[in-house]
Amino acid sequence: MKRVVKFYVVTVALYFALFDVSAQTGAELGAARRFGIGQDSVACMRALSLYQSDYQNRNYDDAIVNWRKVWINCPLALNNLTLHGATMYKHYIDRELNPDRKSALIDTLMQVWERGMVLRPQAIENYQTQMMQDMLKYMDTPENQPKILKKLEDVMAMQKERTTAYTYATYMRIIFGQHRDGLLSDEELIDNYNKINDVISEAIGKTKDEKMAEELARARDQFDDQFAGSAAASCENLIKIYSEKYDENKDDADWLRKLTSMLNRKECTESELFEKATEQQYALNPSPAAAYSMAMLFFRRENFEKAVEYFEDAIRYEENPIEKAKYNYSLGGIMLARFSRFNDAKKYAQEAIKLRPDWGEPYILLANTYSMGPKCGADAFEQSYVYWVAVDKLQRARSVDPDLAGKVDPLIRSYTQHFPKKEEAFMRNVIEGSNVSVGCWIGETTRVRFPN
Repeated sequence: MKRVVKFYVVTVALYFALFDVSAQTGAELGAARRFGIGQDSVACMRALSLYQSDYQNRNYDDAIVNWRKVWINCPLALNNLTLHGATMYKHYIDRELNPDRKSALIDTLMQVWERGMVLRPQAIENYQTQMMQDMLKYMDTPENQPKILKKLEDVMAMQKERTTAYTYATYMRIIFGQHRDGLLSDEELIDNYNKINDVISEAIGKTKDEKMAEELARARDQFDDQFAGSAAASCENLIKIYSEKYDENKDDADWLRKLTSMLNRKECTESELFEKATEQQYALNPSPAAAYSMAMLFFRRENFEKAVEYFEDAIRYEENPIEKAKYNYSLGGIMLARFSRFNDAKKYAQEAIKLRPDWGEPYILLANTYSMGPKCGADAFEQSYVYWVAVDKLQRARSVDPDLAGKVDPLIRSYTQHFPKKEEAFMRNVIEGSNVSVGCWIGETTRVRFPN
């Protein structure tokens, strides 16, 4: 019987508590008369006192009756009124077994948040975020996803560059899911992917919070991987969609930047569309991103000298450390693989590490540069010291970026086989565990160890 009475109280609260603010006796008087006037004021103060006492004792069945009176008659009486109401409704939702009643309670919770934003506009950002979290907890079903996406967009629009990686990840999870289920077209997925990618890149450039920048960069990398695995991301698809839009957008530098970035990520750089979009982008706006696109264009054409020029331009003018690290890493790879300019490859790899120490790939590039470059030492024994240094860098790559273990571990096993032999080290008084210097162009200190 108590269960039925409790639900009656809650559903009656649903009906009465959510009238328009203008229908109230106290609320329409504004913050200057928080508790109403005359008898309203006395009744409000009494209800407020009773509800707060019951709420603090977690006696929600009684608390919600008086909370409703305050919510109706003097909703400005307490700053935490909305939060307390939401807490009680979530208490009932978590315990309700009847699906229809549970759905009614969830609707009520959402309306509490909506009215709370009207009553306390100064708390709207907090309430938007909490409402979003409750929608994800209680309403994350296919039929509710349009509402959830709208709320996520509201949160992103309000928080701007302060939007968390979790919010972006939740939004893209739903977007990718809707595309997978046939509810979004390829073009809609691509547009949403581009939009979030751009917003995250801008936020990374603006934030001074290094941890947040790292989380956003990881989220962006995850979206890239998800998009790469989607049916929308074929070169044929991208080229068809964007070729039809090219002529009307070719003077829009921002549109061109999005296009070339997308084609770059999908390695669709052999297409005529990529070539003309890249050249047009650079003509309109010779920015670091445009210089990078030009570098990749000439790289694909195997005009490596021109590619280097544009990479150097991209590095020179880029201010975002994440992007600048990427450009340095790419140029270091060209210096190693195409020109065998080992000192330059080392320089660019080290600069990428300095800019983004949590990224493992530049450490791998540095290890390979050391192992492939001119040997330092008086004889073959001393020249093999370089493999200790190379393994140091590979271990560091795995430490900062554990996802690279599958790439790093085979290289470590290979380089370990080239370590100096223990027997010869003994004859030369080179002691395991001691430090040695590797000079000339390498200039590193490392630790003595032997093959297993």
